[in-house]
Amino acid sequence: MVTSGSGFYFAWLDVNRNLIPASSRWLFLFNAGDSFLFPLVAMFGYMPSRYVFLPAYPILIRFVSLAVGDYWFGAFLVTQIFALASIVMFQLLAEQYMGPREALYAALLMGTFPYVSVFTTLGYSEALFLFSTVAAWYFHKKESFSVSSILAGLASVTRIYGFLILLPIFLDMVRLKRYRRLFYLLIPCVFIGSWLLYCYLSTGDPFVSWTEERAVYYVIGANLGLAQTIWVQLTHGIPRSGLDPAVLISFVLFAFFAVRVWRVEQFLWTYTVVTFGLLTFAVTSHITLLRYMSFIFPIWLTIKVRNPLVAAVCLAFFVPVTFLLWLYAITVFFVG
Repeated sequence: MVTSGSGFYFAWLDVNRNLIPASSRWLFLFNAGDSFLFPLVAMFGYMPSRYVFLPAYPILIRFVSLAVGDYWFGAFLVTQIFALASIVMFQLLAEQYMGPREALYAALLMGTFPYVSVFTTLGYSEALFLFSTVAAWYFHKKESFSVSSILAGLASVTRIYGFLILLPIFLDMVRLKRYRRLFYLLIPCVFIGSWLLYCYLSTGDPFVSWTEERAVYYVIGANLGLAQTIWVQLTHGIPRSGLDPAVLISFVLFAFFAVRVWRVEQFLWTYTVVTFGLLTFAVTSHITLLRYMSFIFPIWLTIKVRNPLVAAVCLAFFVPVTFLLWLYAITVFFVG
């Protein structure tokens, strides 16, 4: 979603100054949008309007913070550690589908892509989500089914749609007729069920995370996803605040790469298409949609660059754009 930049945070800081140690004020360089709420959840637990932030990331912040003695620095460490780990894990996975050099280039391009780079730098759960989904599939391919199931469970309680990583794992097990291995999928079900039970006991609504997600976007703007926005504009004309052409072009490019995942892995293609379609119709902000689609990891497995010059040119473009987008997010407007 779109919120104001640093002015909002310094206004918030004036009211809640005692919550942030003076030694951690520099971490505002790594926070924008809702990211400052994750440490608050880690500190004080859940309350109305915060159930939209699933528990995996706040719990990790809490554990790390107990070691370093600072929730804000703890959040920073968790984000940066999983950001780096996700790139390493993606390269390991990519090497299952392409040569080591191509895998390295794919990992570098994914890691420096502006939306991926910005949202694995700011204090959001995307880094943890990317790591857990990539690692879940990697360890499944390595037949470490218990580890894969735990990581799939972690993804399921990191982002609302994280449970979809179970789809390719389930289909692959059925294809291989490893029906006994299906019992491992009870592990992520325990993760999901525990969160739903907690939500029910504390609010009376087991799906309060989704309820609050919809409510937030209904308050801040039109309750329309990308598909609905395009339809409204085609049938009623394009309003002043209509769909940005850059958003539509980016969506088409992501759709193109999503279709190409079929050439990489059929079951990953199923995961990609289902996730892509669900986000297209369910996400209530078409700007936020681009952020979410950047983290559908199989899309990046279609990027097979062999020429180091091509990789260098892409990096030379991505890095400054990332810096400008990050600077814009923390000082002017936060988009995503």
